[in-house]
Amino acid sequence: MKRFKQILIFLAAVLPVVYTSIAVFFFLPDTVAAHFGADGTPNRYGSKYEAFLLPAFCLVVYLVYVCIRKFALRSSTDENSRTERNFDIIDTVLLSMLVLYNALCVMVLFLMKNPEMMKNTENVIFPIIATIIGIMFIVIGNIMPKTKPNSFVGMRLSWSMDTDEHWYIANRAGGIAMVLSGVVTVICGLVFRSSAYLFGMIISLIVSLTVATIYSYVIIKKK
Repeated sequence: MKRFKQILIFLAAVLPVVYTSIAVFFFLPDTVAAHFGADGTPNRYGSKYEAFLLPAFCLVVYLVYVCIRKFALRSSTDENSRTERNFDIIDTVLLSMLVLYNALCVMVLFLMKNPEMMKNTENVIFPIIATIIGIMFIVIGNIMPKTKPNSFVGMRLSWSMDTDEHWYIANRAGGIAMVLSGVVTVICGLVFRSSAYLFGMIISLIVSLTVATIYSYVIIKKK
Protein backbone atom coordinates (compact mmCIF):
# COMPACT_ATOMS: atom_id res chain seq x y z
CA MET A 1 0.00 0.00 0.00
CA LYS A 2 2.83 2.40 0.86
CA ARG A 3 4.51 1.65 -2.45
CA PHE A 4 1.25 2.25 -4.29
CA LYS A 5 0.84 5.58 -2.49
CA GLN A 6 4.32 6.64 -3.60
CA ILE A 7 3.42 5.83 -7.20
CA LEU A 8 0.25 7.91 -6.93
CA ILE A 9 2.22 10.84 -5.50
CA PHE A 10 4.70 10.62 -8.38
CA LEU A 11 1.90 10.55 -10.97
CA ALA A 12 0.11 13.48 -9.32
CA ALA A 13 3.36 15.49 -9.35
CA VAL A 14 4.20 14.73 -12.99
CA LEU A 15 0.69 14.91 -14.45
CA PRO A 16 0.56 18.77 -14.53
CA VAL A 17 3.57 18.79 -16.86
CA VAL A 18 1.77 16.44 -19.25
CA TYR A 19 -1.53 18.27 -19.66
CA THR A 20 0.14 21.69 -19.48
CA SER A 21 2.39 20.66 -22.39
CA ILE A 22 -0.65 19.55 -24.37
CA ALA A 23 -2.43 22.84 -23.64
CA VAL A 24 0.59 25.02 -24.45
CA PHE A 25 1.54 23.34 -27.73
CA PHE A 26 -1.94 22.64 -29.09
CA PHE A 27 -4.57 24.91 -27.54
CA LEU A 28 -3.28 28.12 -25.92
CA PRO A 29 -2.61 31.26 -28.01
CA ASP A 30 0.90 32.72 -27.95
CA THR A 31 -0.19 35.47 -25.54
CA VAL A 32 -2.39 34.61 -22.58
CA ALA A 33 -3.81 36.28 -19.46
CA ALA A 34 -1.05 35.88 -16.88
CA HIS A 35 -2.46 37.80 -13.92
CA PHE A 36 -5.87 38.93 -12.69
CA GLY A 37 -6.87 41.85 -10.50
CA ALA A 38 -9.01 41.68 -7.38
CA ASP A 39 -12.14 42.18 -9.49
CA GLY A 40 -11.19 39.30 -11.80
CA THR A 41 -10.14 41.50 -14.73
CA PRO A 42 -6.89 40.44 -16.47
CA ASN A 43 -4.24 43.10 -15.73
CA ARG A 44 -1.22 41.45 -17.30
CA TYR A 45 -0.69 39.35 -20.40
CA GLY A 46 2.37 37.20 -21.09
CA SER A 47 3.77 34.27 -22.98
CA LYS A 48 1.84 31.02 -22.94
CA TYR A 49 5.00 29.32 -21.66
CA GLU A 50 4.37 30.95 -18.28
CA ALA A 51 1.84 28.16 -17.87
CA PHE A 52 4.76 25.86 -17.01
CA LEU A 53 5.45 27.76 -13.77
CA LEU A 54 2.81 25.89 -11.76
CA PRO A 55 3.89 22.40 -12.95
CA ALA A 56 7.54 23.35 -12.32
CA PHE A 57 6.73 24.40 -8.75
CA CYS A 58 4.88 21.12 -8.24
CA LEU A 59 7.90 19.10 -9.41
CA VAL A 60 10.31 21.07 -7.21
CA VAL A 61 8.15 20.48 -4.14
CA TYR A 62 7.94 16.78 -4.96
CA LEU A 63 11.70 16.38 -5.48
CA VAL A 64 12.54 18.29 -2.28
CA TYR A 65 10.09 16.14 -0.34
CA VAL A 66 11.52 12.90 -1.75
CA CYS A 67 15.04 13.96 -0.74
CA ILE A 68 13.96 14.97 2.77
CA ARG A 69 11.97 11.76 3.18
CA LYS A 70 14.84 9.48 2.15
CA PHE A 71 17.34 11.32 4.32
CA ALA A 72 15.06 11.28 7.37
CA LEU A 73 14.21 7.57 7.04
CA ARG A 74 17.84 6.55 6.57
CA SER A 75 19.06 8.59 9.53
CA SER A 76 16.18 7.62 11.80
CA THR A 77 16.98 5.57 14.89
CA ASP A 78 13.40 5.24 16.15
CA GLU A 79 12.86 1.75 17.46
CA ASN A 80 9.11 2.01 16.99
CA SER A 81 9.36 3.34 13.42
CA ARG A 82 7.87 6.66 14.52
CA THR A 83 9.54 8.51 11.64
CA GLU A 84 8.19 6.02 9.13
CA ARG A 85 4.67 6.39 10.53
CA ASN A 86 4.90 10.17 10.37
CA PHE A 87 5.99 10.12 6.76
CA ASP A 88 3.23 7.68 5.88
CA ILE A 89 0.78 10.24 7.25
CA ILE A 90 2.57 13.08 5.45
CA ASP A 91 2.38 11.05 2.23
CA THR A 92 -1.40 11.03 2.56
CA VAL A 93 -1.47 14.79 3.09
CA LEU A 94 0.86 15.40 0.16
CA LEU A 95 -1.19 13.18 -2.14
CA SER A 96 -4.39 15.00 -1.18
CA MET A 97 -2.76 18.38 -1.76
CA LEU A 98 -1.33 17.32 -5.12
CA VAL A 99 -4.76 16.20 -6.29
CA LEU A 100 -6.19 19.59 -5.34
CA TYR A 101 -3.19 21.32 -6.91
CA ASN A 102 -3.92 19.49 -10.15
CA ALA A 103 -7.44 20.87 -10.07
CA LEU A 104 -5.98 24.36 -9.57
CA CYS A 105 -3.57 23.91 -12.52
CA VAL A 106 -6.40 22.81 -14.81
CA MET A 107 -8.45 25.84 -13.79
CA VAL A 108 -5.54 28.22 -14.43
CA LEU A 109 -5.05 26.77 -17.92
CA PHE A 110 -8.75 27.24 -18.58
CA LEU A 111 -8.59 30.89 -17.48
CA MET A 112 -5.54 31.53 -19.63
CA LYS A 113 -7.56 30.31 -22.58
CA ASN A 114 -10.80 32.01 -21.50
CA PRO A 115 -9.93 35.12 -19.44
CA GLU A 116 -13.39 36.56 -20.07
CA MET A 117 -14.73 34.06 -17.54
CA MET A 118 -13.15 36.12 -14.76
CA LYS A 119 -14.98 39.28 -15.84
CA ASN A 120 -18.34 37.79 -15.00
CA THR A 121 -19.44 39.17 -11.63
CA GLU A 122 -21.31 35.94 -11.00
CA ASN A 123 -18.30 33.73 -11.81
CA VAL A 124 -17.54 30.71 -9.67
CA ILE A 125 -13.77 30.86 -10.08
CA PHE A 126 -13.01 32.47 -6.72
CA PRO A 127 -15.35 30.13 -4.81
CA ILE A 128 -13.63 27.17 -6.50
CA ILE A 129 -10.17 28.43 -5.53
CA ALA A 130 -11.31 29.15 -1.97
CA THR A 131 -12.88 25.68 -1.75
CA ILE A 132 -9.67 24.00 -2.93
CA ILE A 133 -7.60 25.88 -0.35
CA GLY A 134 -10.20 25.28 2.35
CA ILE A 135 -10.21 21.53 1.69
CA MET A 136 -6.40 21.52 1.94
CA PHE A 137 -6.66 23.12 5.39
CA ILE A 138 -9.32 20.64 6.48
CA VAL A 139 -7.25 17.65 5.34
CA ILE A 140 -4.17 18.95 7.15
CA GLY A 141 -6.23 19.65 10.28
CA ASN A 142 -7.57 16.09 10.37
CA ILE A 143 -4.10 14.60 9.91
CA MET A 144 -2.18 16.71 12.47
CA PRO A 145 -3.40 14.88 15.64
CA LYS A 146 -2.36 11.53 14.13
CA THR A 147 1.33 12.42 13.87
CA LYS A 148 4.01 11.86 16.49
CA PRO A 149 6.69 14.35 17.65
CA ASN A 150 8.94 15.11 14.68
CA SER A 151 11.14 17.78 13.11
CA PHE A 152 9.04 18.48 10.03
CA VAL A 153 5.32 18.99 10.59
CA GLY A 154 2.82 19.86 13.30
CA MET A 155 2.66 22.25 16.24
CA ARG A 156 6.37 22.09 17.04
CA LEU A 157 6.34 24.11 20.26
CA SER A 158 8.74 24.00 23.18
CA TRP A 159 5.98 22.65 25.42
CA SER A 160 4.65 20.06 22.96
CA MET A 161 7.79 18.13 22.02
CA ASP A 162 8.59 16.42 25.33
CA THR A 163 5.90 13.70 25.40
CA ASP A 164 3.41 12.09 23.03
CA GLU A 165 0.54 13.27 25.22
CA HIS A 166 1.62 16.91 25.03
CA TRP A 167 2.19 16.61 21.30
CA TYR A 168 -1.32 15.24 20.83
CA ILE A 169 -2.88 18.05 22.90
CA ALA A 170 -1.10 20.76 20.91
CA ASN A 171 -1.72 19.18 17.52
CA ARG A 172 -5.35 18.40 18.24
CA ALA A 173 -5.84 22.08 19.04
CA GLY A 174 -3.88 23.05 15.92
CA GLY A 175 -5.87 20.57 13.84
CA ILE A 176 -9.17 22.06 14.99
CA ALA A 177 -7.79 25.52 14.15
CA MET A 178 -6.87 24.40 10.63
CA VAL A 179 -10.29 22.81 10.07
CA LEU A 180 -12.06 25.98 11.23
CA SER A 181 -9.84 28.10 8.99
CA GLY A 182 -10.67 25.81 6.08
CA VAL A 183 -14.40 26.19 6.68
CA VAL A 184 -14.07 29.99 6.99
CA THR A 185 -12.05 30.11 3.75
CA VAL A 186 -14.74 28.19 1.84
CA ILE A 187 -17.51 30.41 3.25
CA CYS A 188 -15.59 33.60 2.40
CA GLY A 189 -15.12 32.38 -1.17
CA LEU A 190 -18.83 31.68 -1.53
CA VAL A 191 -19.87 35.00 0.04
CA PHE A 192 -17.41 37.46 -1.51
CA ARG A 193 -16.81 35.75 -4.88
CA SER A 194 -13.60 37.76 -5.24
CA SER A 195 -10.03 37.72 -3.97
CA ALA A 196 -11.38 39.27 -0.76
CA TYR A 197 -11.69 35.70 0.51
CA LEU A 198 -7.92 35.87 1.12
CA PHE A 199 -8.42 38.38 3.93
CA GLY A 200 -10.89 36.08 5.66
CA MET A 201 -8.51 33.15 5.20
CA ILE A 202 -5.50 35.00 6.63
CA ILE A 203 -7.39 36.48 9.57
CA SER A 204 -8.96 33.13 10.45
CA LEU A 205 -5.57 31.40 10.31
CA ILE A 206 -3.91 33.99 12.55
CA VAL A 207 -6.73 34.05 15.10
CA SER A 208 -7.41 30.30 15.25
CA LEU A 209 -3.74 29.25 15.42
CA THR A 210 -3.04 31.89 18.07
CA VAL A 211 -5.93 30.62 20.18
CA ALA A 212 -4.78 27.01 19.63
CA THR A 213 -1.23 27.89 20.71
CA ILE A 214 -2.38 29.66 23.88
CA TYR A 215 -4.87 26.91 24.68
CA SER A 216 -2.30 24.13 24.29
CA TYR A 217 0.19 26.03 26.46
CA VAL A 218 -2.32 26.51 29.28
CA ILE A 219 -3.54 22.90 29.21
CA ILE A 220 -0.08 21.36 29.03
CA LYS A 221 1.32 23.58 31.79
CA LYS A 222 -1.60 22.60 34.02
CA LYS A 223 -0.72 18.94 33.46
